Amino acid sequence: MDRFNFRFVKYFLSVVILLVFMLLSAYFFNLSSLWGLMIKIWNRPVLVFLIMLFYFLSFCLKAWAWKLYLNNKPRFKSCLLGILYSLLINHISPIKAGDFVRAGLLSARDDDISIENALHSVVILRSLDIMSLFLFSMIGLVILHINISIPFWLLFAGLIGGGVLLLLLKRKFSAFYKRQLEQLKSALLGINGLYIVLLTLISWVIEAAVLFGTVLAVNQELSIVAAVWVNSLTIAGQIFQITPGGIANYETIMTFALGAIGFSLKDGYAIAIMTHGIKFLFSYLAGAYAIFSFPVPLDRIRAWIKHKGVMRT
Repeated sequence: MDRFNFRFVKYFLSVVILLVFMLLSAYFFNLSSLWGLMIKIWNRPVLVFLIMLFYFLSFCLKAWAWKLYLNNKPRFKSCLLGILYSLLINHISPIKAGDFVRAGLLSARDDDISIENALHSVVILRSLDIMSLFLFSMIGLVILHINISIPFWLLFAGLIGGGVLLLLLKRKFSAFYKRQLEQLKSALLGINGLYIVLLTLISWVIEAAVLFGTVLAVNQELSIVAAVWVNSLTIAGQIFQITPGGIANYETIMTFALGAIGFSLKDGYAIAIMTHGIKFLFSYLAGAYAIFSFPVPLDRIRAWIKHKGVMRT
């Protein structure tokens, strides 16, 4: 599938999800009911604090994994700030441009990290994130006994497409490919690679605390396994993001994921709105901290996004 067709399919599915969200909102959006749920959540400040703390810890683990991937060369704070900047950008931009800012900021703060290495590490760790989410989604289907069939042709096409992409990279960008492969082997082979994988997996388990705590706050029940599954499926679906922070996409996928484990669409919709609101609040607070800790001129951020992270001056 060429780039045009891929983008067409992506935006077509994104628009479909957006339309489904509008339909859900037409049926289930009730401002007074949502306001009542929000008050119920904020009346439990200890629980809200724990939700925010666990969400923050999930990013700390991702930052630690990033530092390990780069052989402990960057400072932990540089990795964390890069991730928090990325989170903020992804919640104010309709496209996922935060990864370019994440790579550019790390290279800007730590001079011994080249922009090529920073970008490479971001791509690999984001790929590891996707694989982790896919793994949790598949495990959840089995444990929770959810019957969703995946067409064989789709899996086969994915394997063929990935193989063709690797062959093209190897033939057209031989020197670049070899450098990236060597860095990948150096980082992920051995005990260091095990730590990186474990930190990534644990970070996604911990992030599910946002959903688990929100459901608990509104006096409903949700197992930890179910929370991890719903959160993983929801975040994996953000590849179809066309709105800031994945608005509409996030709520739609989480509503139906919660519906698959027994929640009504009305309750699932309300919980999705609440959890996404908490994540938006966190992203702005964490982004403010990142900007205060390491201010970056807006034109430089735009340059990183425009040139996919390669601008350092």
